[in-house]
Amino acid sequence: MDLQDVTKNQHFVPQVEQRLNAINPLASLKNQKILSFSLDDRESHSISLDSPKGFKISQTLSLNDVFSFDILEKESERYNFERLFHQYEASINTNTDSLISKLPQAGADIKSEILNLFVSKFLNFIRNPYSVKKVINTFPSLRNVHPTDPIHYRNFERVLNGRKPQQEYLCRQLGVTKEEYADWLAIIFLLLTPLKEGQPNFLEEVVKGIYENPDTIIMVLIYTYDHKTCLLSDRGYSIPLPEQEHMAWDFNLYSHGFIRYIFGDINSLAPANAPSSLIETFKSRPKSIGVHNIVNDLDALEQYNKHVVYQCFNNVFNSSSDCYGL
Repeated sequence: MDLQDVTKNQHFVPQVEQRLNAINPLASLKNQKILSFSLDDRESHSISLDSPKGFKISQTLSLNDVFSFDILEKESERYNFERLFHQYEASINTNTDSLISKLPQAGADIKSEILNLFVSKFLNFIRNPYSVKKVINTFPSLRNVHPTDPIHYRNFERVLNGRKPQQEYLCRQLGVTKEEYADWLAIIFLLLTPLKEGQPNFLEEVVKGIYENPDTIIMVLIYTYDHKTCLLSDRGYSIPLPEQEHMAWDFNLYSHGFIRYIFGDINSLAPANAPSSLIETFKSRPKSIGVHNIVNDLDALEQYNKHVVYQCFNNVFNSSSDCYGL
């Protein structure tokens, strides 16, 4: 794949997701804005509005050349991951609109929307520069892997050894070493590049493994609100449960909703006196996902917004100046 792309202002939370939280969603794309809040105190969940006018989404949640791994002598020519990201970004709006429209329909089939959105949202975690160290720790086995296909290997060599004049500045800003920054870029490449023709990439294999794990019970909770709004984190996600118990992720869905994915371990969830044969029978059944739409649960919204603020890097975003529960 040709990864040469001229884009310099590179979004780590896709513009399409920000536009689902715009303060003026009917405006032209170039004029759409979002409200930004700066973190004042993490422990008290205190934030302050940066500007009542908002900021243009085209310039928000982005860094210059954060995903560029080889900037050529001509400043306009660079290699980056924009084309790899686009295939996932392109479907976010469609899947979100489809999911929201189907929620009132009892028994509607929303499996594909639930899965596709998780892949796109999980990618937001991987590509977030404020999560470099967490991404490296999540995929330690990829640190010494390299592609064997000659075309992919040439691109991979660019990832490792390409010209990166922005690297020193970005590392200082993000609080990471040059080695960690290079490892992060390499992991993104390895996760998103289809290493074999017609085969899924590592990212899709990882998600497939999570969904098909017989030891895992999956539940998806979709919280929607008629009037209140949901925050968007500069990290793109928040964690609602202690990580040692179960794997759970909260993602902003749109201005009036968020989605929670919970992957529970059946062995720890099963009653202590449950027969092992019963547990094994459950594991052998076709995998099912419990999906529930919960409307106007304000306690859940307060906790969600507080988690977003507590776990953000520096900023949270919203379509309204009224951030419920804060």
